[in-house]
Formats: sequence, C-alpha cells, structure tokens
Amino acid sequence: MKLEQSKSRRRLAVIVNYGSAGLFLMLFALGTYNGWNPLLLIALVATLVTMLASFLRLHLRTRLWWLVHTRAEHLDERQVQITHESLRVSYAIFSVIVLCILLYLGVRSTGDSMLILVFAVLLYLAHTLPSSVLAWREREI
Repeated sequence: MKLEQSKSRRRLAVIVNYGSAGLFLMLFALGTYNGWNPLLLIALVATLVTMLASFLRLHLRTRLWWLVHTRAEHLDERQVQITHESLRVSYAIFSVIVLCILLYLGVRSTGDSMLILVFAVLLYLAHTLPSSVLAWREREI
C-alpha cells in the first residue's frame, strides 16, 4: 500500500474526484430532464468509474480515509492536530455549500417560505452545532 503521494498529485486527485462527481450530477440531471441516450449513459458510467478510481487512489491507497475516520485515541499528536484542522475547515466549506444550494433553491422557487425557513434554521445549526456538541459531551469547559 502506497502511503505517500506528492502534494501536487494529491491535489490533482482531489480535483479529478470532485470534478467527476460534479460532472456525474450534471449528466444525470441532463438525462433526467432531456431524456437518456446511449452516449449520455456511457459518459455517466465513465464519470462514475473515474470518481471511484480517484477515490480509491486518493483516499484509500494513501490511508487519508483512515486518518479522518479513526478515533483520536488511535492517532499521534500531529495526526490529531492535522485531522482536527481538516475537519474544521471541511465542516465550514460543507456548510457554506449546502446553505448556498438551499438558498438558491428557495429563491428559484419564487421565494418558497419553507425553503427560506429551512435555510435560516440550517444556517443557525451550522454556527451552533460545534459548540452544542462540546456542551453536550464535555464535563468542564
């Protein structure tokens, strides 16, 4: 198992992995709304295979998946620090992306008040969930 990859190769793998995931969604939407044809199905399968291959190469082969899914007790101090930072940044990016999608859907559907309300509650949740987990789990802060 190859544990090391250059930073530029890992970055390229991230771009390929998320790019193929995004392309998969676009092709699926295109097929759903405009109808399916053999070329579109081949492209859809090719993006899925690319996404899977890049996932295996980037996350499993380098053990990065293991690093961010392992309990802190099984990591050394450096691994805990870099994992904490990656999870913190990832959480923030994910929250912004999801909330932007919900805001877009709410505005696109002519200001559907339910979607706007869901957006507001999820925005609140995104900002309060980390401190709520600390409040719930920690004896002393």
